[in-house]
Amino acid sequence: MRLLLFLALIVPVLAAPAPLQPGHILVVYNSNSEDSKELAEFYSLMRKIPTTQIVGVSTTEKATIDRATYNKTIRDPIRQKFTESKWWTLSKDVSGTTIPSQSHIRSIVLMRGMPLRISRSEASAEELAKVKQFGKNTEASIDSELALFGVDPYPIAGVIPNPFFKKDLPFIQSNLDLIYLVGRLDGPTQDHCKRMVLDSLEIEEKGLWGRAYIDHALKGGGFAIGDQWMSTIVTKNLEVGIPTVVDRQKNTFTSHYPMTDAALYFGWYTQHRNGPFLDPKMKLKPGAIAVHLHSFSAKQLNNPAQNWSAALIDRGAAATLGNVWEPYLQASHDFSIFHDRLLKGYSLIESAYMAMNVISWQSVVIGDPLYRPYKKFNETLSDFKEDRDFKAIRLAQNRWADAKERRANLTQASKKFKSGIIQEHFGMQELEEENWEAATESFIKARGLYQNPADKLRQDLNLVELNRRQKKHGEALIILKKAKATYEDLPEVKSVDGLITILDPPAPPPAKKK
Repeated sequence: MRLLLFLALIVPVLAAPAPLQPGHILVVYNSNSEDSKELAEFYSLMRKIPTTQIVGVSTTEKATIDRATYNKTIRDPIRQKFTESKWWTLSKDVSGTTIPSQSHIRSIVLMRGMPLRISRSEASAEELAKVKQFGKNTEASIDSELALFGVDPYPIAGVIPNPFFKKDLPFIQSNLDLIYLVGRLDGPTQDHCKRMVLDSLEIEEKGLWGRAYIDHALKGGGFAIGDQWMSTIVTKNLEVGIPTVVDRQKNTFTSHYPMTDAALYFGWYTQHRNGPFLDPKMKLKPGAIAVHLHSFSAKQLNNPAQNWSAALIDRGAAATLGNVWEPYLQASHDFSIFHDRLLKGYSLIESAYMAMNVISWQSVVIGDPLYRPYKKFNETLSDFKEDRDFKAIRLAQNRWADAKERRANLTQASKKFKSGIIQEHFGMQELEEENWEAATESFIKARGLYQNPADKLRQDLNLVELNRRQKKHGEALIILKKAKATYEDLPEVKSVDGLITILDPPAPPPAKKK
């Protein structure tokens, strides 16, 4: 413990971005839903948002609405409220377009019960002639459309470039009065939404500590950028000291995969939840950020069995991103930017919009917009009662720039704490460096140090991943068959069956005689 206390004293405190404040938030609920109103009041109380900045609009509870309904029941009432409350100044630019400025409200959060998406409508020939990309697409998420609710008119066909994309400064310092950062508190039930808020508040103070799980798709071609995002996240995690398990296979993590201590999850590409997320007992760590890339990940948010966003929230995520209609990969959230900005201490909503190259499009940001999971990631730490080993890795990463010196000190800590977490972290680093022998040794050591059988099993699965990367499928099958016998009473052993089926598929049934 003295080692950790010493580290804590010498790690420098780095400046965090100036955050959005409760006074910058407008809470919008559906006045036709008591639950929506109640959630608005709960969130505002928890985040100390002024009651004058809670607004109800009379709209439908249907998830999908047409453009006219959006304008009449959502956009226009909010515009009217801004004007009546003198929350903004409206002016016209040289083209005659109305634009907002001087608003102290910078972000809008929609409550569960608000519509989710706008259906496709016909755009005028004049407008279509001006649009170069996705011209026939007038459908959009309510949230992304509201980002421009102060601008009138603007083309509804296609996309609008996001001026906050790739920025690395607080939104309140960006001088981008033109747009608003819009997210939502939404999910399968009212309790899910409240839990997301409470988890966010707790983890902001404690810090988000745990393991990351990154699932590649290897789709290739024009889809390669998705895997590039995943690889960038892996590299970043290893640089900053976040233990990371990586699946570099075409299949997703298999059913009942032992995804313990999961604080971060980024994966793709299946339409509906699968793998470990099918297990009703599987839970992400409180405060977890979890995102699965799919065209319709947030098509609906009520049923955890459909799509991904609702499923991830149901498994404990405090925040996720999604798409309500087809966004096309090049106009989806860049996961690597999103992840980078979170680690720098930005809020959920700022990180998400920095990662989105277009607005008036298909994206949604689900969770407390003010949530800063890594608010204290770079602060001096002195409390090691929880998440000790994860904190030790982070602190060592900050303390020793030299990899050999860092490894030597962490090895000492691993022996002292009998830490499978640290040893598995070594193995994952070596696996990504393709240092096969060292990775094998580290995973075997980690298996011996872990007490939880599910964690022990994951070391065998790490060895399987190692062999698959080397095209040694025979060796991988030997490990799997031995693991199946060793862990036959463990629910997570189903993950072994899934991998055996992939590597050694059963023979097809005989053809029926005519």
